[in-house]
Amino acid sequence: MKAVIIGGGIAGLTMAMHLKRNHWEVVVCEKAMNVKTRGHAFLINYEGLSVLSEFYKETKHKLLKQRVNLFSLKRPNGDEKIKIQLIDWYCMKRVDLIAFLNSFFTKKTLKEGNSFSHFIYKNKKAVAAVFENGEVEFGDLFIGADGSNSKVREVIHCKTNYSKIEVHEVVGTTKIKFNNGTSDFVFQKFQSEEKGLAFGFIPASEDEVVWFMQYNVKLASGQEGNDPEKLKTFCLEMMKDFPEEVHAVLESTDFSNAYIWKTRDFDLIPSFHKDNIVLIGDAAHMALPFTSSGTSNAIADAKCVAECLQEAADYETAFQNYYTLRSQKVGSHIEQGRVLKKIFLNPKKYSERGFLLPLVSTSQNYKKFEDKPVLKIKYFTDPICSTCWITQPILRRLKLEYGDSLEFEYHMGGLLPSWKGFERGGIKTPEDVSKHWEEVNASHKMILDGDVWIEDPLNSSSPPSIAFKAAQLQDNDKAITFLRRLKEFVFLEKRNITRWKIIENAALSSGLDAALLKNDIISDGYKLFEEDLALNKEMGIEVFPTFFFKKDGIIKKTIKGYEPYEVFEDIIKELLPEAQKKAERFSPVTVFSMFHNMTEEEYAFVTNTPLAETSTILNQLHEQLIINKYDSKYGVVWMYNLNANI
Repeated sequence: MKAVIIGGGIAGLTMAMHLKRNHWEVVVCEKAMNVKTRGHAFLINYEGLSVLSEFYKETKHKLLKQRVNLFSLKRPNGDEKIKIQLIDWYCMKRVDLIAFLNSFFTKKTLKEGNSFSHFIYKNKKAVAAVFENGEVEFGDLFIGADGSNSKVREVIHCKTNYSKIEVHEVVGTTKIKFNNGTSDFVFQKFQSEEKGLAFGFIPASEDEVVWFMQYNVKLASGQEGNDPEKLKTFCLEMMKDFPEEVHAVLESTDFSNAYIWKTRDFDLIPSFHKDNIVLIGDAAHMALPFTSSGTSNAIADAKCVAECLQEAADYETAFQNYYTLRSQKVGSHIEQGRVLKKIFLNPKKYSERGFLLPLVSTSQNYKKFEDKPVLKIKYFTDPICSTCWITQPILRRLKLEYGDSLEFEYHMGGLLPSWKGFERGGIKTPEDVSKHWEEVNASHKMILDGDVWIEDPLNSSSPPSIAFKAAQLQDNDKAITFLRRLKEFVFLEKRNITRWKIIENAALSSGLDAALLKNDIISDGYKLFEEDLALNKEMGIEVFPTFFFKKDGIIKKTIKGYEPYEVFEDIIKELLPEAQKKAERFSPVTVFSMFHNMTEEEYAFVTNTPLAETSTILNQLHEQLIINKYDSKYGVVWMYNLNANI
């Protein structure tokens, strides 16, 4: 079987790679000459990069990439409004990726200078593609990978109705290094809060950035100019109120390599194919560049088409399955791009809380079924409560086995307001806490390192508690992850979690917006914490943790302090007998992807795995670079490697 791929960019070449592996005869026809020298750089997510990684062992060419681990949005005056950790995003130079993909082809299988004209049909199916230079390629399958201005799309779907062009984007690269004193590589964006004007730059390597200037076309009035010097003058004038680092990027740029991108998209089309002709990448769907989704989607399309062809008995079924699998996701990217454009053009109408990250999400979204009965649990805790810490494995196992049936409502306890006049359970000083933690560590199988109370003692548990309440304003699930990370910092790593840098680190690693969190701590966090303290008093909380189990709005059961897992399970069975315990055994990778950091004993308990077997599992994961080791005073903590597969 022979496939003719029209378009030799990233989508077309990736498609060809997959088909070759599936034993297709493939020829790629590209209209441009020297396509591998065109373009600058782009962002690619884990989904796209993991597909490319499948080809690593088949070539000597290295796939160069630069991990980008932070996104920061600032105003032109330098005020930071958004700061979010990026887990699975990379910047790649287009020339490097094209060179990598080109290494798999010869001049016979990759033909440049072939501009598509039309198809030849027989029995209503395409049998050949005809090119403007007179060449004809016969085949069984034809794939349109010819970009946003796709001729193949027009042939099978008639003329495309593009959206109105309202935003232009100037794109360039320059050799420059920003040393921020950390190991972070930041996608930095400066955006006006008055008008549709922004400047961003992304590290393509340690000493090179790709940059872009986005602007409402109404601000330009055709002033861009037609030559490099006029374009440079235009950019500098547009950025006159932006900070010096923006001007440094523009001044160091060779504008002969810069270009203006007139951004547009089109509605999701009702089908990506017609008979034996199918579209992928921008030829099939196109979102505005605000989402940075184009490259990753093109690569994902290629893999999806190849898999559907392998699994289906005919083209029609294969391509219908391809549309079903991809249309909802790319359709959401189109809509997200439009929302981001709306926010960009009307910044005065939107606060940072409503701001969408200018990158598509790669995480799975798990649908919550609102009509399913759940048991509601009020949970009173504190970031430095040692008994709450040793209860953590129980909460994790409950999530693993009964997660869909339980709904926790977290409240802070205010365990240590300050050391002034403090006395609780015989504890009066930080040294007393250190001794208590050592005792708890000796009697339970959870690591607690009391040295933090000697080396860098906390003066209160209120700051991390207030930070947690502020985090709940963003996302309750992420706030719970954030609280766990704060506890890991203080119990395992001896970090003083009253300090902002530690709180910020925990927030970023939990997927929270650290800049927004900082603002919320100041504005609403303390008020919400005060409300929790009032609720503590109202409900007579004297012990942490305390759990109230509610049914029909009435408290039916209470657990105070530490109780074994079986006590929790008995209450669930009594109050919610329809709750179904998950019988499946989750894979070790799945467990770590959910919980990230665990001790050996915690993993054994959470997964109900014998300790001897657990040791073998964790060491194998470590050898595979899926988890890393952190050596604490009382044992190893295993930490999930978020970039294990890259």
